Amino acid sequence: MDVESQAGMGQQYEVERKKHMQFHRGQKDTWTWNTFAIETGDNAGTYVTSSCGHAWKDFDEWEARIGKADTADGATNLTPYVQSGRNGFYVYRSDMSLAPANQPPAPMTAVTVFVLHPGAGPDFIAAIKKVNDALGKQADWPKTSGWLQLVNGGEGPTFVLLSARKNWADFAPVPKTLADVLNDAYGKETADQIQKAVRDCTAHQFTEAAAYRADLSYVPGK
Repeated sequence: MDVESQAGMGQQYEVERKKHMQFHRGQKDTWTWNTFAIETGDNAGTYVTSSCGHAWKDFDEWEARIGKADTADGATNLTPYVQSGRNGFYVYRSDMSLAPANQPPAPMTAVTVFVLHPGAGPDFIAAIKKVNDALGKQADWPKTSGWLQLVNGGEGPTFVLLSARKNWADFAPVPKTLADVLNDAYGKETADQIQKAVRDCTAHQFTEAAAYRADLSYVPGK
C-alpha cells in the first residue's frame, strides 16, 4: 500500500501507523508488514507498507481472519491523516533477479520503476536476463538487486528494480559501469543492442530512494 499523508500531518500519521501496527500485534497477525519512507522523487514524503511471500489464496484467508477488523482500525487511526493511497499486487521475478526472494529489508533501497510500452514485456525480460547473466559473473558486482512485476493495481506493464543499500554512501556508483560489464561479456555491438532493447521497451522510468522504518513496521513475535 502506498500512502500520502495530508499536508502537515506526517508526524501524526506516523503516530497512528504505530498504533495500527500494535493492532496487528494484538490480533496475533502472522504476516510481516514492512513500512518504507520515500525520501526522493515525486513521491517523497509518502509511505509504502508491504507484506511479501504470499500466494493469492492467502489473501482470502487473511481477509476472512482479520480483514474487517483491520479496515475498521485503519479507518479510525489512519484514514483521518491520509491524503491519498493505493494498493497494488506485485510478483517477485526470481528469474530476473540477482538476489533471492524474501530478503530482510535493507536500511535503504534504490528504486527504479520502468513503465513499458504495451507488448514490450517479453523483449524487456529477455534483455534484463542477458544483463544479469553478465553481472552474475562479476565477482565485485553487488548481488543485492531484485525485480518486481506489477500484476494488478496500476499502469502496466510495470517492472520495479530494487537494489539494497546500507546507507547514502552506498548509492555511490561502482567503479565499473554497467556498459563496461556488458562490453566485456558480449562485445560492444551486442552490448549496445541489449541496452537499446531496454530503452526501446521503456515508455518512461523514474527513480527514488526508500528508507526502511522499523518503528512503523510489524514483525510477528517481535
